[in-house]
Amino acid sequence: MVLIEELDAADVQGKPEQHVYNQMGQKKLPVMVLTGYLGAGKTTLLNYILKEQSDKKLAVIENEIGEVAVDDALLEEKAERSNQEEIILLDNGCVCCSIRADLVKALVKIAERHYGGLPLDGIVIELTGMADPAPVVQSFFMVEEVSNFFYIDNVVVLVDAKHILRQLEESQLESTYNSPVAAQVAFSSMVLLNKIDLVDESHLAEVDARIREISSTAHILRCQESRVPLSTLFNVNIFSLGRVLEEQYMNEDEFKTFYQPKMDRSISNVGIRCEGAVNLFAFQLLLDKYLDDEDSAKDFIRVKGLLEIAGSAKKYVVQCVHMVRTTGFSDAWDKGTRRENRIIFIGRGMQERRQALIAEFGNCMAIPLRFAIGEVVQVQVHGVGHCNDDHGHHDYESHDHGSHRHGHEHHHGCEGHSHRSEWIAGCVASHWDNQHAYRVQLHDGPEVHVPLDDERFIRK
Repeated sequence: MVLIEELDAADVQGKPEQHVYNQMGQKKLPVMVLTGYLGAGKTTLLNYILKEQSDKKLAVIENEIGEVAVDDALLEEKAERSNQEEIILLDNGCVCCSIRADLVKALVKIAERHYGGLPLDGIVIELTGMADPAPVVQSFFMVEEVSNFFYIDNVVVLVDAKHILRQLEESQLESTYNSPVAAQVAFSSMVLLNKIDLVDESHLAEVDARIREISSTAHILRCQESRVPLSTLFNVNIFSLGRVLEEQYMNEDEFKTFYQPKMDRSISNVGIRCEGAVNLFAFQLLLDKYLDDEDSAKDFIRVKGLLEIAGSAKKYVVQCVHMVRTTGFSDAWDKGTRRENRIIFIGRGMQERRQALIAEFGNCMAIPLRFAIGEVVQVQVHGVGHCNDDHGHHDYESHDHGSHRHGHEHHHGCEGHSHRSEWIAGCVASHWDNQHAYRVQLHDGPEVHVPLDDERFIRK
């Protein structure tokens, strides 16, 4: 039997590094277990760690939910630039279930490498958002080949300040969801209360109080974009299984024998992998359809992806949690590398939406454009008008990606003045300019962008 190591609680701010040794006098490798519900900010924290620190050589074990792995693509580019980390992807399930055997095998290989002359400074294990961390914790106390060489230094849970209260409420409806959210908080030694910029102070106080009801001893750090001083995360020795079990009114034997991991069986996913450039504005319309409506967006717990966008040499990163979207361009694609789109939709009712999501994403692919450069076309633009107010003249405007919401009459805040859309003749000046399908020089006006090659916006 492996005894539970009792570690005193520590003030993680400014505390010197702590180390644990095995019976052979070898320094054990510290392990940070990174948990948190879907969309809380785990991958953002990992990317921050890989980018910001260079003095520690870490092995990252990543477990990802779903048919299509996205996070490894985001992490690998950071690891390549830092040349410091090894990333191992466990993508065949949830760590809390069958994959635990694979986790043990991965740790054994890491130990062989470390004690064989290729030293590491620590391990980071990122769990999927649907994983209960308890079985992973068990491995470090019940599996001798793991406990001899590793110890859990810190169990960090990322908490989405905006959505956590609802998530905890759902986690109590075990007959419906059996969500792991409460277990993720309960087994943590540190809570990173993330996205605090999205809520006010009274909401944060309510979240603090709710977390304390579940875990009164966990350190709570508030943050934005998952950023905290890295010295607070590593070599701090603040995880104590004894304290966790005491707070949960459970002893060691009960934990090892009877504990049943929490797993929300109502969550499913739809993953898509394909090659070819995506029309950015068509893709934004797809997100609008599902995430702009609150009733629909509540089912989309997580949308994440890495896309190739027509008209750009950079990768386009998609990170969405319900109605909250974070999208934008990152680094350029490496020359000669395969440009593969990866996107996954995670939530409730995804299987029922499978065919629609796959078809609608397929409709976002950029296709050969109908009109050649130099060809005369007609473009539907907002008309030119004049106002007597100080702001005077209104220039032409092309339809942007939200044009499906526009009628033919446009008001620009001018009392008594409206400007109708009309077809204006012009000449195609370029293709895929600034991610738009066309840039058109109007015969009697300025240049305009046309985002989609669609008869509603551009015609012969």
